[in-house]
Amino acid sequence: MDWTRRGFLGGTAALAGVNLFAGGADAPGAGNPWEKADGRASNAVFVRRAYLDLAGRLPTKVEAQGYVFSRNPDKRLALVDELLADEGFVDYWTMRFCDVLRVKSEFPINLWPNAVYVYHRRIREFVRADEPWDRFARALLTATGSDFRDAEANFLRATAQRTPEGYAEAAARTFLGWEWKDLPEGRRKELADVFRCVRIKNTREWKEEIVRVEGDDLRPAFADRLLGEWRDDFARAFVRRVDFWMLGLAEPDPEHVRIFVRNGYRLRPLVRAIAGSAAYERGPVTGGFPYHRLDAEVLDDAICDLTDSGRDFQSIAPEPFTFLPKRRRSICVEDGSISSAFLLLFGRPARDTGLLSERHNEVTGKQRLYLFNSGRIFNLLGRIVDGKAYRAQTMAEIVQDLYWRFYSRAPTAQERTDVLAHFNALPKGPEKWRFPRDLAWCLLNSREFLYQH
Repeated sequence: MDWTRRGFLGGTAALAGVNLFAGGADAPGAGNPWEKADGRASNAVFVRRAYLDLAGRLPTKVEAQGYVFSRNPDKRLALVDELLADEGFVDYWTMRFCDVLRVKSEFPINLWPNAVYVYHRRIREFVRADEPWDRFARALLTATGSDFRDAEANFLRATAQRTPEGYAEAAARTFLGWEWKDLPEGRRKELADVFRCVRIKNTREWKEEIVRVEGDDLRPAFADRLLGEWRDDFARAFVRRVDFWMLGLAEPDPEHVRIFVRNGYRLRPLVRAIAGSAAYERGPVTGGFPYHRLDAEVLDDAICDLTDSGRDFQSIAPEPFTFLPKRRRSICVEDGSISSAFLLLFGRPARDTGLLSERHNEVTGKQRLYLFNSGRIFNLLGRIVDGKAYRAQTMAEIVQDLYWRFYSRAPTAQERTDVLAHFNALPKGPEKWRFPRDLAWCLLNSREFLYQH
């Protein structure tokens, strides 16, 4: 059913898919479900925002209602602390750092499957243990040994250009935020000289390689300079990524850089400070909180969670063999070479360079066509509304439930009136019977669902 042409949407801005935040009746303090009168995000927006940023998933209906209706005056920081301790934080932020550290088995990185899983486990341990970034950086820069057994050695192997210049470019970009093309020739030569001692040797083990050193090893001195003369760029490069992921900032906030350094170059205190800040609590209407389409992996998981379904993964080459369970969360897929048609369509990064720009969160015409026309998604939505529990509910109760599932909030009075009026106007028959699924389809295709805000 084409809701737009049939006039279902009416004045419901949340469903219109044209403008996420409208004025008029949706202005702050006038029944606006997104923002409080003082410009802070509503409880529903904040709980959704925190779950997406910290755990990489939507809150369940129970979790959203538990937060929205809580009378705890300190519930915001309590929620942040709960999510920081959750396994979902480890899953999601491991994915983030795997993007930065180029974890993939196939061309052009060519780590191969065994090395990918060893490398991924090491990155996951860095996130789980909240290991200081300077310590992890030193381990990655100075590692030697087998790529199958010495996980940190894969940092140098995970480069498309296995030359001193290639290693230096990866190190400068990852740890200092320097782009090779922007560096003067003298600095390029200085950095490349650090890695002229690095050699990679094949072994008799299938695909195994050894990272070793010939001559003077200058890499420890390079690592020392990260907390010496380059300490400002080292801290700024890390915070810039986190500020971009959570606040959409092009440059790091100086206060966040100070917090990061003061807390021993650790991730969790930085994330906690950002999530507890006034900037993070801004409402999306007058506060102008940056909004963007959900990450491809997060959107895939959200649809599968809502519809209680799985997906098929594949790779562009016969190896790695993609025998991944259909219920495997997309944010937990270790190998950047293992993907799906959905993830490719919605801009999952290739993990070739480690640049933030590799991830594409812009909405394209192909994505819109897929979401509007996918018979698979429309059929999967039937899993939500065709069960016995739904058949025992009134339409008003169904509408209430669907809004909580998709938006983490109740419908406004106007939205409830519009939806029920359209339902009541339908003649008896297939259209009325199919209405809950059509409503779920409409909510899924709205900007309020597809965007982080």
